[in-house]
Amino acid sequence: MRAFCRWTLVAMLAVSLNLPLPAGAAAGLQDQIDADGLYGHVERLSRLPRAAATESEFAAIVYVEEQLRLYGYETRLQPFAYYVYRQPTQLSLRTVDWPERRWNVTALTHGPNGRAAGEIVDAGRGTAAELSRIQAEGKILLIRRGEIPLGEKVRNAAAAKAAGAILVNDADGAWSEPLEEPLDMAVPVVLLPRTEGELLRQRLLEKGKVSAELNVSGGVTSRRTSYNLIAARKPDGANTGQTVLVTARHDSLPASPGANEGASGVAVLLETARLLADQEVDTEVRFVSLGAAFDGAQGAAAYVRSLSEAEKQQIVAAFCLNGVGSADAGELTAVTADGQRNLPADLAARAGAVFSGTRLSEAGGEGEPIVFARAGIPAAALVAPVPADKQREHPQDTVDRISRERLSRAAQVVLAAVGEIAGGQTPAYPAGRPAARSGR
Repeated sequence: MRAFCRWTLVAMLAVSLNLPLPAGAAAGLQDQIDADGLYGHVERLSRLPRAAATESEFAAIVYVEEQLRLYGYETRLQPFAYYVYRQPTQLSLRTVDWPERRWNVTALTHGPNGRAAGEIVDAGRGTAAELSRIQAEGKILLIRRGEIPLGEKVRNAAAAKAAGAILVNDADGAWSEPLEEPLDMAVPVVLLPRTEGELLRQRLLEKGKVSAELNVSGGVTSRRTSYNLIAARKPDGANTGQTVLVTARHDSLPASPGANEGASGVAVLLETARLLADQEVDTEVRFVSLGAAFDGAQGAAAYVRSLSEAEKQQIVAAFCLNGVGSADAGELTAVTADGQRNLPADLAARAGAVFSGTRLSEAGGEGEPIVFARAGIPAAALVAPVPADKQREHPQDTVDRISRERLSRAAQVVLAAVGEIAGGQTPAYPAGRPAARSGR
C-alpha cells in the first residue's frame, strides 16, 4: 500500500550514468511541453484525497477520461474487484504443556477468525495424500511450506476436518504468498517463521505429544471495487506489432491529497498522451491510469490478469510513473524490480534519468514494476526521490510543493524514452533486452 514511499527510499541508494536526451522527433515534442498544464492537472486531482474505491477516486478517473477524450483518444474503463484485510485484534498460539514459550505468530491474510484447541500433528506439506495417512480430524496440523499452494493446504486441512493449522515458512522473513481472496472452506490458521516452526516440530518429536490452543479474532476481509482507465495511440501505418505502456496511479493514500504521490504521475501521463496524439508511431503506446495502487498495486494486478499471453509478449516496455513532481526531489530515477537494467530503464537512463541498481523488491510490498515483472513484462518505475530530511507527512503532500520544472523534466524523459521505441521509423526491439542502438 505504501510502495511508492519505499521506492523513494531505495531509489536513492545507487546511481548510474546521466546521459543526454536523444535528438529527433521526441526532442521536438519536448519544446511543446506545457508546464502550466502539467501543474493544472496536479492541482485539479489533488483537491481531495482519492482513497481507493471511493467516490473521490472515481471522480479522478472521470477527470482523466475527459482529458484523454479531449486529446482524441477512445477510452476504456476496466472495473475490478479485490479484497483488503484488516489484521486481527487478537492473534495467539499457546502450547499447553510448554506455556512459557512465546510464539511469533502472524495472521493468514483473508484467513477466517476462530479458535482451535487440540493435539498438534505433523502433516508434512499438507497435501491430500499426506493428510489421508494421518488422523487429522479434530487436530491442529503443523504444515510446512512448499509443493502445493498455501490456499490448497488450508482447504485440505478443512476437508480433513482439522480443528486448525499452523503453517511454517521456509524462511524467517514474512510470507510472500498471501491469499488474494477468502477461501471457500478454511480453518483458523496462524503462520510461524521457519526457525520457530522447526523448534515446534523438534518438541513434537521429543515429547511425542504436544497440545496447543490458537486464536484468531477480529480479522476483517472487505470486498472493494476500483477501476483502471485505458487509452492507446495505435499506429496508422507501419506497425512493429509491439506495445509500450505508460502507467500512473490516480488514487492516493486515504489521508493524503496525493499531489506528488499519484497526481504528478497522472499529469505526466496526460501530457505524454497529448503530445503523442498526432504523432506518427509504429508501435502502440498504451496509457493505463491505475486504480487502487495504494491498496497494494491492485490496479496493475487486475490489468495484467486481463492480458492474454500473446498480449503480454507484445509489451516490450512499461514506464510506471509516480512521485515525479516534488520541488524537494532529487534526480528522476529509474528503478526495476530486480535491480537489473532492462529496456525501459535503459531508455530512461539514455533520456537523462538516473538508473538505480537497487532492487525495488528489497523494499517489500507491492509496486507496479514488481507486478509487471512477474508477468514477464519489462518495467521500470520512474520516481524523483525526496531526501529523507525533506520528506513530509502524507497530509502535507499538497500542490504547493509541486515543481513545474520537475514535472516538465519527467515528461521530457518519458517522451524521449517512448519515442525511442515508438518513433515512426524505428525497427522493433527485442523484448526485454537492454537498448543497444545509438541515438539517431
